[in-house]
Amino acid sequence: MVIGPGGGSGSGAKKQRADEQGDGCEAVGADADPIPLDHSSVLPNDLRYLILTHLPLKYAIRTGALSREWHGLWKRRWSHRDPAEGEVHLRRGAGSRRELHKFEQQRRPLPPMDRFSLVVETGLRSSELRRFMRYAADRRVQDLHVETRKSIKKNENLNFHLPLSSPALVRLSLRRINISNMYYRGAQPFRALEVIQLYLVCINVCFAKMMGLCPSLLTLDLRGCVISCGAQRLFVPPTVRNVTVAECGGYSKLWLRLAPNLRSFRYSGDVRSRPFYLPLQATALADLYIRSANRLEGTSQHNADNLRFAIPKNLPGLNVLTICSNALQVASYSLPMPNDGAPFPTRNLRSLRELQLLMLDMEAVNLADLFVFLKTCRCPNLERIFVQLPAFSHVPVKGPIDEVMEEPSQDGYGFDNLVMVKVMNFNWRPTEVQLLGFLLRRASPLCELLIVSNNAMPLNLSGVPDEDLTLLLDGIDNGKITVRKSDDAEIQPCHSEDFIKF
Repeated sequence: MVIGPGGGSGSGAKKQRADEQGDGCEAVGADADPIPLDHSSVLPNDLRYLILTHLPLKYAIRTGALSREWHGLWKRRWSHRDPAEGEVHLRRGAGSRRELHKFEQQRRPLPPMDRFSLVVETGLRSSELRRFMRYAADRRVQDLHVETRKSIKKNENLNFHLPLSSPALVRLSLRRINISNMYYRGAQPFRALEVIQLYLVCINVCFAKMMGLCPSLLTLDLRGCVISCGAQRLFVPPTVRNVTVAECGGYSKLWLRLAPNLRSFRYSGDVRSRPFYLPLQATALADLYIRSANRLEGTSQHNADNLRFAIPKNLPGLNVLTICSNALQVASYSLPMPNDGAPFPTRNLRSLRELQLLMLDMEAVNLADLFVFLKTCRCPNLERIFVQLPAFSHVPVKGPIDEVMEEPSQDGYGFDNLVMVKVMNFNWRPTEVQLLGFLLRRASPLCELLIVSNNAMPLNLSGVPDEDLTLLLDGIDNGKITVRKSDDAEIQPCHSEDFIKF
């Protein structure tokens, strides 16, 4: 059995089809020679489990294409072992020496281990942490998680040393632990490492050294981190495809200019300080989530120029976009404003299929920002819109709603393929009703408009334009609009993870 590039489940696997009884083989085509049955499929489970433990994770998964007996076996490869074998939880009052002694007394050579997790709730010496990591390296761990919990002064100086980790590492997750700058001289790159997740980690100059050892990195997930690298730009490997930055602080900017294959970028935080730079030609970007913690009240031309430099004008391959009400203003500022009489600038989103709007507020100014956004972004193939409105508020709408009567022109900006709209937390406010009226007028092929509201429709909707109110009532009467009190779990946006609560 050959597992890996050039072997295993190639073109030969397409010609071989074991019969349903699993006791023979079937030749495809009249003149095709019989292909012998894969004898590895009749091996005992224990022996096949042993084979899997010596394969990298990606090749272990590919064994599922060999036969029915191999299918899904990699998911169960540790079920015959103690499930707690790779889980170490050092609770308060529990010493680490007993665990270390148990590990270090095991017979050598040690068999490979898929995952190792170390969770620390008590004091731990740096030397003891290194011994745990040495054990994980000896077991050729592919999935490593290291976490310290609670505020223990003794653990504030604990450092994670990537160069001492398992050379077979594929996934790394760190929480509340520092990154060391030691042992990097002469360190070998971790060519199998594809995923790094850092939660509540201080990202400093050591992070640049860390990235230098990850030539195959695909996914970078930073949450609650302080990004201060001693430099204005934080570089990531050009191989990166998926990046998430949520609620991070600091002054260094995430430089993604040299990541031409970036497919997914999700950001939640303050955008006023230019925290990221997307590729200028982001042709591969298909998934974008931007949530700004602040509105750009009184934004200067300098900040507008900075944002224009950070966000590419055209995103022709974008399929899914989630953007909040504050970031709608950012999207408008990131385009050059037209001179008198000049056409309004546009952003190319021709591949967009799903749009989710996180409306942190729904005042008149927010509705105006939304209309400007729809005017600047061409979405001719948009199919689904999700609108998340703020929780119920007794505060009346700020600003006269008649100031938001100018809507985007239908020419070139119509929703010719829009078939579904879902609005959550609908509270029957004038701005919300006006948004629905706009969508009903512009989207002639709209099949379903789902409203989720805990509040009954008021008898008197004051401040709502008559045209919008008529469209709303007619839609409810003819069944085009459905009003529900509870959310429908079957109809959810692609970006269902909540970085913020409504």
